[in-house]
Amino acid sequence: MTKTIRRTALLCALALSLSSCHFRVLKPDAPAENAGVGRASETEAAPDPSESGSGEEQPPDTAEKPVYTAPVEDPDSEAPFGRINWTVLNGKYVYEMPARIKRDLSALNALDALPHVRFEDSVQPPAKDQWYPGRVIYHEDTHEPEYVWAWPGTTADRKQSTLDTLLKYGAIYRGDESKRVIYLTFDCGYEYGATEKILDTLKEKQAPATFFLTGPYARGESHDYEQSYIHGLIRRMLDEGHILGNHTETHPDMTTKSAAEAAEEMIRVEEAVKEYFPDAPDLLFFRPPEGDVDEWLIRLEAKLGYRTVLWSFAYNDFNMEAQPTYEEGLEAVKRGLHPGCVYLLHAESATNAAILAEFIDWVRSQAYDIMPLCDIRA
Repeated sequence: MTKTIRRTALLCALALSLSSCHFRVLKPDAPAENAGVGRASETEAAPDPSESGSGEEQPPDTAEKPVYTAPVEDPDSEAPFGRINWTVLNGKYVYEMPARIKRDLSALNALDALPHVRFEDSVQPPAKDQWYPGRVIYHEDTHEPEYVWAWPGTTADRKQSTLDTLLKYGAIYRGDESKRVIYLTFDCGYEYGATEKILDTLKEKQAPATFFLTGPYARGESHDYEQSYIHGLIRRMLDEGHILGNHTETHPDMTTKSAAEAAEEMIRVEEAVKEYFPDAPDLLFFRPPEGDVDEWLIRLEAKLGYRTVLWSFAYNDFNMEAQPTYEEGLEAVKRGLHPGCVYLLHAESATNAAILAEFIDWVRSQAYDIMPLCDIRA
């Protein structure tokens, strides 16, 4: 099948709607004394979002509320899918991924007329609305995090209107804040030789992660590494119990794109993954390049069948010319620990590859568990 035919098939598939279906919900058991590997047990089925009513889009409630609670399955949510089945078999994470919801692209064009609503708490210049993770300082002596930028009476470093918008569309920036859990995510734009060691460590420590791929990475394009080498890394991600996410084709500011252009950015990554890894599940999670995001983009991605994944921790690990030292990197990731933390790390970073094993051991020594991203409720 040629790429032209394949792309036509994908565009046609997007014109179909996925039939409504219920998914069993698995929740992690309490961590064992040695912690680390999340176990799962079955609970009741998640509510079906299709039963929530007309499906017409309503503006989010921007009224301030005194306390922020962690997201739960909400019948009024416009999140594209519910919580995903997962379990652990012989130390390997196994997932039951649903097919991604497909939408009529012509209907998406109507989104172009909608305003780009910026988050109330954005501190960026008008031309950009980049996500900022806030600031949390973990105090190892007390085993408690300090939420430096939190709004009074909460642990939230974003205003309630922002949190309501994220919840409405199933977007993620933290996980379950009532539990000592973290989520490891890695952005993969280019290969610098660190990903193999990262995968080795995750396998040794039996820790799950999500890898967000750009189109070039999915195709194995690199100046320094053979396609077969990079594809071997992606094959390991799939075979060793990790989740693949979509990080766009060209890594653009997606808030400046039309709905059709944004969809094309996503489709090209999907087609690259399916071309070389036809057994891979649909990509269900999206990370906006450089954190350029607003309500319009989150809504569009939900319509395309993706949950937008932001983060509650990131640090300057992406500059290949000025990598943090081992000590600087380890101190940074330790300092950001907090319940439900979504760590954004770059797989290009040699520092991240070096510190990962010690960091995972330390996280577990603090009685935290490491969960797959799909454990976060929608």
